[in-house]
Amino acid sequence: MVGEVNKIIYNMLVSGKGVFLPSVGTLYIERRGARKISETRLVSPHNVISYSSQEQAPSLVSEIVSIAGCEQAQAQDIYDRWLSKTLVEGRLTIEGVGVLVGKAFTVDPALGKAINPQGIKTLVVRRKKSGAWIYVVCAISIALALGFFAYIMWGDKASLSADEKPLVTEQTEVIPAMEIVPADSIAKSEVAVEQPAVEPKEQPAEAVVAVAKDYAYYVVMGIFSTEENANRAVEQVEKKIEDPQCKILPFKNKFMVTIYGSDTVGDCNAYAKSYHDIYPDLWVYARK
Repeated sequence: MVGEVNKIIYNMLVSGKGVFLPSVGTLYIERRGARKISETRLVSPHNVISYSSQEQAPSLVSEIVSIAGCEQAQAQDIYDRWLSKTLVEGRLTIEGVGVLVGKAFTVDPALGKAINPQGIKTLVVRRKKSGAWIYVVCAISIALALGFFAYIMWGDKASLSADEKPLVTEQTEVIPAMEIVPADSIAKSEVAVEQPAVEPKEQPAEAVVAVAKDYAYYVVMGIFSTEENANRAVEQVEKKIEDPQCKILPFKNKFMVTIYGSDTVGDCNAYAKSYHDIYPDLWVYARK
């Protein structure tokens, strides 16, 4: 009986309705914005289970009546017996949902994943390095433009026709900006320099396509029975992790999805550890 009531509470929370527990309070999903956890780190927006002593959601007793098709008195008796077994010395333990002590609720990991299917990411805030050199370039450009303007207006005025007008170059002020980048991208580069766009050159017909390098070790996200499922897993990884090195390798008539490769096992272990909050089951495969 306890397990069935626990499942009803789980489903009510996952559906977004929330649940009111008579004589206890209300559990409901609350959306929280990005939160600063240190001077340089933020936690991405995510859902949490919150508690209120007020009745702010459908009653669990009414939900039992609807599901079991029983009378209100019988549903109340089921609830009272469930509460007597789950509430011990002020500690309410709901298996698969979480634990409520006083007004503090600790969510069960399974429910946490269900209400945050994209996971909870840690972001890093940093300031871009000073762009003082940009101001110097702008000042020089302005000085040259003014000098050219003065030459046209006064240095060679006789050569201008009546309808000629000097051109004025409009300058744009450059302001240092704040940027938020994923914590794992800090190790890749201290400063990101934007490269000018270059039009792709047409390759000759006999051009050779580069083949991805094989590594001695790989960080494995999962093993799948079909290539279609493996490709779908790669798509999910690319949404959660910035610039992953995804690769699908054959493994015992199945398809292994890897997200990073290196010739040293230490690099792979460090990479897997850095994404433990998103993929806690990552492991390192040594290729024979």
